[in-house]
Order: sequence, then structure tokens, then C-alpha cells
Amino acid sequence: MAEVTSKDNVGSQITQALSAGSGVNIQELATTLANAESISGISAVNAKKESTEVAISGYAVLKSSVSALMRSFKGLEDSETLLTKTSNSSNTSTVDAAVVSQSLAKAGTTQINVSALAQAQQNVIVQNGAAFASPSATIASGAFSLAITTPASSGTTTNIAVSTLTPTGIASAINAQTDTTGVTARLINVSATGTSVKIVLEGKTGAANTFAFSSNLTGAEALGGGALANKVLSAANLSVTMNGVSVQRDNNSPSDLVEGMKLTFKTASTANIVVNEDTSSLKNSLNTMIQAHNDFLTLTDYLVGEADPDDELAGSLSGEKSTINLIKNRIRTALASTSEAASNGIGTLRQIGLETKLGGTLSLKAATFDAIMLTNFDDIRTMLTADTNGQTSFSTSDKGLALTISESLDTLVGETGSIKAKETNAAKDIVRYDEQLVDLNERFESIKARYLKQFAAMETLVQRSKSTGEYLTGQFKAMEGAYSNN
Repeated sequence: MAEVTSKDNVGSQITQALSAGSGVNIQELATTLANAESISGISAVNAKKESTEVAISGYAVLKSSVSALMRSFKGLEDSETLLTKTSNSSNTSTVDAAVVSQSLAKAGTTQINVSALAQAQQNVIVQNGAAFASPSATIASGAFSLAITTPASSGTTTNIAVSTLTPTGIASAINAQTDTTGVTARLINVSATGTSVKIVLEGKTGAANTFAFSSNLTGAEALGGGALANKVLSAANLSVTMNGVSVQRDNNSPSDLVEGMKLTFKTASTANIVVNEDTSSLKNSLNTMIQAHNDFLTLTDYLVGEADPDDELAGSLSGEKSTINLIKNRIRTALASTSEAASNGIGTLRQIGLETKLGGTLSLKAATFDAIMLTNFDDIRTMLTADTNGQTSFSTSDKGLALTISESLDTLVGETGSIKAKETNAAKDIVRYDEQLVDLNERFESIKARYLKQFAAMETLVQRSKSTGEYLTGQFKAMEGAYSNN
């Protein structure tokens, strides 16, 4: 409602201060009468606007709840997530085992006998048979070059120019060519209190990854003492016997020895690698879905229930009970649907133990679920996932039940879903109510202006009549005085 400014009151205030006119506050009277004509319409529109704003909040909460239910089915869509594979090693000091592919790993035991670990060739570089004085010691009178040949006997030779004539300079020059040679260099301090260092060269693990090192320095500046004379470790393969089959690899962390597993070998010894199947992830996912569904039912009762002056969301959708019932029915129908990928007669959630209680809440019958898991786990997985991972709505093949239900729920909460449509329409109603309020307030101002004009005219007549009366009264008194003097 428009406020009355102090300027609007000036005329009335002056008139009253002079004890002139009718003595009525025409500004206040005009406002009161305009209010009487307009207030019911404005109040009605304001009430509708407030109710719609609260309903929008209610729809947002409702959509969030249905979205949570839809997300719970995402955990049931992929085949590899329903059966968790776990692994352990009987001797972790020999080998660690980790599952890297749930779909490829298979339950069972693999006997491992490690006869040798893979190792890299190492050379120790010194100068003229002795350690370098320090990392920054000058070791040559001018620029020189190194040569690394991989593999050592008949490989490719890479020539490396050294411009910084120190042990640090040599290591940096070699490391700049690591991508080409496969050889890295580092400095190691060899004394307890001093600064003397040696250069350690290291190739890749595996018997094929040998290398030869040489330089063109001679005499007192000579490095290493020859191509292989400074070799302290020889390159070697990992040698393992698995369930009686001997295999070799060029590294100690192969991921292709046991399918779906990465093994990390530590020492030469024996161990058993055991892979187990754990079905608890399926049960946990089903219980998550059940909780999301039951939370949804609790929320709908709250949204369409009793209003609470201290909680605007309580009862915020009480006028939308038919919409809420429609959404509940669609969810109930989706949960009762049959999978396109039914297997061996198992195609519904009810068949694996899902039951509906009084009031519509869900629960999982443990005895039914546990029994069918023992005999028909593969059929359950097929029914839910169609034995796929990452299947989408665009797939032309039969869909798993979890994806089918997710698609149905998306028609409620998606951008083109029914809840979104309700939110959009409510937002349009807010705009319409605002426009109506603008019109009603303009009408109020117009009515008030009309009353002010009428009352101003009345004040003028009253003031004129009052002035005439005062004039005649004065004349009569003058006449009385004249007669009394005679």
C-alpha cells in the first residue's frame, strides 16, 4: 500500500491549526475509505502469493526427496558394483594383492612362489677411482660428453653433452635424457660428516634393460673406469611360479598375473593370494533405496499435513494432495514393474524380498533375500543390471530393472518432469500476483485521490459557509449595539 507523505497532509494540518473548515482530517479519512474499498482484494492476492511461495519451497523439498530415491537406484545399475571382490595375501611380507577390476577378478586361491625379484642395473660413477670431493666440485678442465648405450651389448647410443663441470651437472645432463635412455642419475653422500659424493646411475627393471656408460674424459679426469666395470647391480626379471606355472616379468608390480588383480612383490618366498566374493554391497544398496523411499513417504505426509505457524514447510502442499498422490502412485508402479532382463523367472524386486507394509513403507525380508542370494545371485544381477556397466537410456537392448526405474523417476524430477512443471507454473503465478498487486495499489491511490478531491471541495464549502455565518453574526451584533444605544 502506498504511504502518505507529509506534503499530502499540509493542507489539512493548516486548516485544523486555524480552527477552520470542518475540523475533519480529510487525508486520514480518504485513506481509510480507500483502504475499505481495496484492502480485501489486496489481502486476498497477498495471501495467494505467500501460499504459492511456500508451495514452491515445498516442491523443491519434494523434488530433492524423489531425486535421492532415484540416486539410490544408480547404485543398482552396474553389474560390477553388486558383487564386491576382496583379496588378501597369506604372506604380505612377500606379496601384497589388490583388486583393480571387480568384473575381471574371480573368486579363488592362487599359490605363489617367488624365486627372484625384478631389479634394475645400477652403476656407481667415481673419478679416477675415488669419490667426488663435493656436489659442486670442478671435475674437468673443459666441456665433455657422456655416452649411454641401451641395451648394453648392441643397443642405441645416446651422446650427452655436459656443460656444468660438476657431479651435479653430470646428474642433471643425464636426467635430461631419461626419456630417451631410461637411465636416471642421483648423487649419494658417502661420508658420515664430509661432502664427498658418488653418482648412482639406475636403469629400468628387467633383464632386457641393461645399459653401458662411458665418457670421453681420460687420465686423472676419467669417470667410472670403463663401460661396465663400475656396475654394482645387474638388471634382472621377476621370476614367479603360480599354481605350478613359471612366469617372468620385468617389474615387481604386474597387473596381468592374476586376472583383475595387481600384485606387488617384496621378497623371494611363498604366499597364497585369495579372492573372495562379498554380496553385502547389493544388500546395502537395497537398504539405501528402501530408506530413501520411506523417507519420501514421511516427507509427503509432512508436506500435505497440518500447517504449523513456526514451520512454513509443514502443510505447504496441503492444496496439492492430488498431485502428491499421483507422484506416489507412479513411484509405487515403478517399483512393482518387471525387468526387461528377467532371468530364470526372477524379474521383480518383490521376488528378492522387497515387501510393502501398511502405509506403503518398504522393507527387505531377510530370509527371502538371503535364500535367493545363495542360489540365484547371477539371476538377480542380470535382472537388475542386464549384466551391463554404464548402460544408458539410449541403449536399444533390454534394460536392467534399476535403470528402468531410474528413467521412470526422472520423469518426475527431470527438467521436463511433472514436479518441475509445477514449480514453473507456481513461479508464473507469483509474477501474475505481483502484477495484480501493482494494479490494486494503483487503484487504491486513484480512489484515495478521488476522495481527497471530494473532501477538499467539501472543506471549501464548509469554510465559505462558516465565513458567511461569522459575517452575519457580526452584523447582527452591530445592529443590536446600535439599537441598544438609542
